[in-house]
Amino acid sequence: MKKLFFALCILAAGCSSTSIVNSWKAPGATYSPELYKKAMVVVLAKNEQARKTAEDLIASNNKTLHVSYPLFTCKQLGDDTLKVKNMIKEQGYDALLVMRLLTTKAKSTFVQGGHNQAYVQNGIYYFGDYVKSGSYSTDVDYIVSSNFYSIKDEKLLWSGVTASTNPKKLDKLVIEVAKEVVFKMKEDKFIPGK
Repeated sequence: MKKLFFALCILAAGCSSTSIVNSWKAPGATYSPELYKKAMVVVLAKNEQARKTAEDLIASNNKTLHVSYPLFTCKQLGDDTLKVKNMIKEQGYDALLVMRLLTTKAKSTFVQGGHNQAYVQNGIYYFGDYVKSGSYSTDVDYIVSSNFYSIKDEKLLWSGVTASTNPKKLDKLVIEVAKEVVFKMKEDKFIPGK
């Protein structure tokens, strides 16, 4: 049986605008397929469709990962955590991967203007084309936390925070976060690396 998160690596495609901000691993904690045979993926989102899309993407490449949206609504996950926790245990899950958007941060930077050198060489000066004024560019960072819990031991085993700059679509954001999480889990020696 393949390791729990190796399949997430398949999701990674192209250049990433996502990076790990920080991570934490419980002392001595490692992922073992013998201990964690059935894991639930929970994406905490305000929008049910966004949650469904994200959970489907994460769980699509591994039999041990299961989506949570057929069992719980977003409202149930936020309102009655004890009931949800007991239902997860009753369903036979031994691990939980929880992802949620913590915040978004907008940052503006000034982009310097200048002179168009083609006009200087040709000696033709149309002011609108020759002189370009500076302007501000705004980037938005999406800060996402990913946490892996042992349901049996009732403890957090690994946690990471990622920052993604200007993701174009939800699926791209999820793919890039998954790629960085897997990379960092390997680096932290939580899952075995190749």
